[in-house]
Amino acid sequence: MKKIYTLSVITLIFLSAFQMQSFAQTSVTSTKGYTVTLNVYPSAIVPASTSDCRYGYNYNVKMNYNITISGPNAPASLYTLQGTVGCGSDAIFFDLPNNGGTGNVISSRAWTSKTDCASASVSALSCKNVSIQIEGPGISSRTLSYTAAASPLGVKLTDFAATLENTRVKIKWATASEENNEYFSIERSSDGNQWNEVKRVQGAGNSTSALSYEAYDNAPLAGNSFYRLKQTDFDGKTTISDIQVVKYTPTGNAISVFPVPNSGNTITITGISNYSNYDFTLLNANGNVVYNAKLSQSSVSLPQLQSGIYVIRLKDKVSGEAQNMRYVKI
Repeated sequence: MKKIYTLSVITLIFLSAFQMQSFAQTSVTSTKGYTVTLNVYPSAIVPASTSDCRYGYNYNVKMNYNITISGPNAPASLYTLQGTVGCGSDAIFFDLPNNGGTGNVISSRAWTSKTDCASASVSALSCKNVSIQIEGPGISSRTLSYTAAASPLGVKLTDFAATLENTRVKIKWATASEENNEYFSIERSSDGNQWNEVKRVQGAGNSTSALSYEAYDNAPLAGNSFYRLKQTDFDGKTTISDIQVVKYTPTGNAISVFPVPNSGNTITITGISNYSNYDFTLLNANGNVVYNAKLSQSSVSLPQLQSGIYVIRLKDKVSGEAQNMRYVKI
């Protein structure tokens, strides 16, 4: 009796991409007729801490994915979909949703002896070798390996910088060309882990000319803040820039607010001799005004707030100087 072997087709297509890098789109066809198309690549490094990395640091890798399961007899979910990303000599595990879709996942933790945690990037840590283990109906367990880069988008970023200008942060960037580019998002973090959008700037769509952009964070956090640029295509694909660090030290009177963090709704402001000279503004992490008032005393009753990080801005109406302070509601 002859044995009949059915061969699943595996196609590996390498495409050119952003900043002379490449990414891989991989397709696997099941013996049952459906096809799984995977585009999985490292998009950013997430350091566990950016406060002190003189002796190395722990980090995770953010993996972007776009996975479709289509065609005849397509199942709702696969049996196995997971992988590793090679950063130098380390193979770092990440898990993918078995039902596919578009989004990102965070890998398990790894360690490096490098000291660049404040500006850690995929290219700096050589995160490019991706292996994906897949199994499903009509797809026997197998591992697909390829070389991938951080960005599959048609935008060539030539400059990105964040600098302090008086009491605000100026963010500027430039592109050599743009393709299918819908918008840029400026994202800020106080710890390098949790990010919030503070500004959104419309992209050029398609352009072959050099373009320059700039925007401002008018309510920077006291101390170190981390900024990055996220670019979004019209089809929803995104890429993340390297990180810029800005240190903001408020000047003026030694004004302080307590308690911080605060589980209640009342705060006390000290260090002001004439409270009526000050305007009080509370902003959320996105820089939007949540509450404002004219001060008349040291005690301020805030509205009901969701837990999170806010910025208290006190503006001296006489001098025009403003002081920003970090406020945490728990």
